[in-house]
This record gives sequence, C-alpha cells and structure tokens, in this order.
Amino acid sequence: MSADVPVTVAAVRAVARDVLALELRHANGQPLPGASAGAHIDLALPNGLVRQYSLVNATGQATMDCYQVAVGWDANSRGGSVWIHEKLKVGQALRVTHRATCSEMAPEHRRVLLLAGGIGVTPIYAMAQACAQQGVDVELWASARSAPRLAYLEELKALLGQRLHLHADDEQGGPMNLTERLATQRWDAVYACGPAPMLDALTAATAHWAPGSVRMERFKGAEQPASERQPFELVLQRAGLSTTVDAHESVLDAMERVGVDFPWSCREGICGTCEAPVLEGEVQHLDYVLSPEERAEQRRMMVCVSRCGGGRLVLDI
Repeated sequence: MSADVPVTVAAVRAVARDVLALELRHANGQPLPGASAGAHIDLALPNGLVRQYSLVNATGQATMDCYQVAVGWDANSRGGSVWIHEKLKVGQALRVTHRATCSEMAPEHRRVLLLAGGIGVTPIYAMAQACAQQGVDVELWASARSAPRLAYLEELKALLGQRLHLHADDEQGGPMNLTERLATQRWDAVYACGPAPMLDALTAATAHWAPGSVRMERFKGAEQPASERQPFELVLQRAGLSTTVDAHESVLDAMERVGVDFPWSCREGICGTCEAPVLEGEVQHLDYVLSPEERAEQRRMMVCVSRCGGGRLVLDI
C-alpha cells in the first residue's frame, strides 16, 4: 500500500549487539495506519536513500501509535544501516513512503513454527505476537552468530516462555541443523526470515513437506552470474519505447535510462513493488516473490532482478 507519512524518531535503543530499535511516531501526533504481522515500511532517509524495515509491532491493528523497527549494523551497507547507527538522533524527521506485506500469515495455519536468523527476527517477532493474540499454537527458533546478537531476547522469553528455542552458532559449533530438526512435519506451516544460507538449508530440509507450508522472507534476491547475463531488446508497449538492456544492467535500470518512472523499493527481488506485466518473451525469474506456478505462466516479472532468456522482452508498460 502506498503511503507518504511524515514521522519523527521518538526513541532509539540497543536491543542486541549491533542492533538498534527505532520508535517512529507521526509528525503531527496522529495515529499511524495499521499493518499485518510481517509487514514492512520503506523509510526515506535524509541522505537520499530509501530502505525497507520490518515492523516489529505490527499485528493486524487498524491504527498504530507508533512504528517500531530494528536496524542491524551491516559492514557492507550501501549507506542505510551505517547512517542510522552513526547519525540518527531522537527528533530526526523522516518519511514513510510505502507500506506492504510480503509474508502475511494464513489464518488456516493453527500450528506454526517461526524461524528467525539474526536481524530476521524483526518480522518473526511481530508474527509471534500475532500468534499469541490469536491463540495459535506457535513455537519460535531464533539463531544468531552469538548470544549477544539475539535481538528482543527478553521480550521473546516473556512472550513465549518454553516455546522459545535459542541457538548461538559460536556456542553450538555451527548453524542449527535444520535437516535433523525438520525431518517430520509437525506444523501446519513454517514462517522464516534470515540470511540466505539458513533459508537455503530450510528449503532443502523441507523439500518433502506439503506445498505451500513453508513461507520465507529473504534479505536479498538471487544474483545471476555475470558470465550468464546476455543483452536483449526491451519493448515498453504502451510507452512506445524500445532499448537494449545491457548485460551489466537490469530491466529497471534500462527503463529509468529511457525516462520511465516505474515504482520500485528493494531492487533485490524480494518485495514485489516492481512487478510488471509481460506480453512477450521468456523470463528468467530471479525474484523470491512469485510462486513456481506464477513463474511458469510467464505473465509477470520483477524488473529489478529478472531478465529475458531470449532476444526480446515486451512489457505492458
């Protein structure tokens, strides 16, 4: 859902090593639009960057007093997390430019496993709160490289008690063994968010599970090796424009280069904002938004990451 809401930073606190929690309130003091568990916001920063952050306190309310997000320090940051950790102060004016839910929980799932890795605990914590409110039988496995990096630890303990299981890689000699733990399907669904190795391990461990019972949110989309990228012709049918998408650029890059202002948010293939209708061409899907069935239809694509497998791609734009 699009939005353009002025907010003010009301509080900043550390909730784990290298993790800051922000409390954002409407600049005019009025309630903020509500959101479902798993929702995220696009936050426009004063340095010109727009970054996505999961809402920690979204549980399906119609309105919210504040938005709570957590930001992990990222040594490879492109400017978002570093700016927040080094420069953000209480009282700073910001803007929420977009609000969306990519991993909304299904109401028919009554026995749920939540799996969080590192800063991926942020949407998972919101889901845990929603499950508790709705009487869902929930269990949460939270992992991090070390115990001090487990964010919202005390809050999760108070919320879940013995249904919370913690894993510190340095104490356990490595990552959680998901293949062993998930040998049998004891839950209606698993909702997970975390780094790519954890989610890849989850995918492999649950390959025998019922379709649709594993839902995950990734930090980054798949990246096609440079050696496999080929240039192709891009036709924007309604705009009456055509151009060549070079091997080093995305479809979205090419659209912007010819003057087309198309909505986007993550540029990583994980949020779904830049979905575009396809009229012609073989799409190489590199996103984590579309289902296998939707990919097979070849009717839409995420233009920030997906490419054309042939020589010509025609979009209904």
